Amino acid sequence: MNDFKSYIRKVTGQEPEELGFASGSLERLPLFIKEGYKMTPSEFYGHQVVFVEPKGKELPTPSQLQKQVPKIESAFEQPAILVFDEITYYLKEQLIKSRMAFIVPGKQLFIPFMFMDLNEQKNIKKVKSDTFAPSTQCVLIYHLWLHSIEGRNFQEIADIFEYSPKTIGRCAEELKNAGACSIVGGRSKHLKFDKSKIKIWESVQDYLESPIKKVEWVLDIDNVQHTKVSGMGALSYYSNMSTGNIESLAMDAKVFNDLRNRGEISPTIYNERDVRVEIWSYDPFSVSKDEFVDPLSLYLCFREDQNERIQMEREYMLERVLQ
Repeated sequence: MNDFKSYIRKVTGQEPEELGFASGSLERLPLFIKEGYKMTPSEFYGHQVVFVEPKGKELPTPSQLQKQVPKIESAFEQPAILVFDEITYYLKEQLIKSRMAFIVPGKQLFIPFMFMDLNEQKNIKKVKSDTFAPSTQCVLIYHLWLHSIEGRNFQEIADIFEYSPKTIGRCAEELKNAGACSIVGGRSKHLKFDKSKIKIWESVQDYLESPIKKVEWVLDIDNVQHTKVSGMGALSYYSNMSTGNIESLAMDAKVFNDLRNRGEISPTIYNERDVRVEIWSYDPFSVSKDEFVDPLSLYLCFREDQNERIQMEREYMLERVLQ
């Protein structure tokens, strides 16, 4: 709390004044919230607020905060400001999107109800080193969406994807280094996942990227059997979104290149009769249950979309498939 106070004083010129607990405020909260957070009622810039610091080693998920912070605000009858020592890009993105106030001392201050938004870019430690290899992302999504690979040795995992055991070894190292799992065993190594699916997904957000390498427009693709429905058509399947007017299909880059080289598919300049074809860095068939691309890859495809409705349905889709 002292670091936080010093940071507030440094960037605003004022230091929060700690207040006592109002009668009955803590009693109105469930035990798991009282034990999970340190709560400090304070006065800051003429506002009575409660600073809320998670106590555990693991950060709470955005969905947990969206449910628990309103309970704290209701109990104290004051707006809450979350305080973190560190924060992932994904959690920061979700807090800003939800307009939830938070402070990371020395790095960022976001208090929308006071019109304060300070991001000290020079001091922000970059969480990610590199994105996962496409094979690593594919293996992880298979585990989270289709079937668990826990307990399978590297050769067995390699057989699923037609990768080499050496490639699976590199995937395992990337997943381990990102904190998604551990590697156990002697000569016959396998992966062990200790976190829940949603915790794994949130912990590796900085290492994931859209599988779309490029987009082509194709006129005649009716007879091509190597595609999965993607784009708005897939999002409407997993959420409450409408399908949209443009048909989008996903295809593995190697398959697309082979078909084009054999003259079985011919990219064109866009016109309204064309189909949008996403060229993926891994095979969408590897992680799909039916005619649609998997929801986790789809979630990443729409990551940069600025449409608020799409972002809302994207989060709804994620909660459905991982919780």
